[in-house]
Amino acid sequence: MFANALAIGTQTIMYIVIGVVLVLMIALSIIPQRKRKKQQEEMMNSLAVGTKIMTIGRMVGKIAQVNADNTLVVNVGTEDSPTLIVIDRNAVGLVLEKVAVPAAPATEEPTAPAEEVVEETIVEETVEETTEE
Repeated sequence: MFANALAIGTQTIMYIVIGVVLVLMIALSIIPQRKRKKQQEEMMNSLAVGTKIMTIGRMVGKIAQVNADNTLVVNVGTEDSPTLIVIDRNAVGLVLEKVAVPAAPATEEPTAPAEEVVEETIVEETVEETTEE
């Protein structure tokens, strides 16, 4: 009877160990994948005109234009004789030299007097409408 209870306890421990190992394997494969995906997104968002890149086909060039349809115009020639190619944004494999992107100036929120002017204009329009009648 004691041997039977010992065998059941050993099997339970074995299943727990296998479960813990499976959870660790899954966690250790997902965490680096998320980290790589985040780095890839940051790299894609940092692409700007003048950035030196290497494509997944190992072509090296500088970005000449960033288009709205997720394509890039890349100069793979020299400065004297440019050779421009159009590639998809996802074809960028590596950023070799980053270009400092100028910070966008902070826009100021409208002040209270500007709102008052809008209200006065509306009031004037309603007064004109009533006088026209």
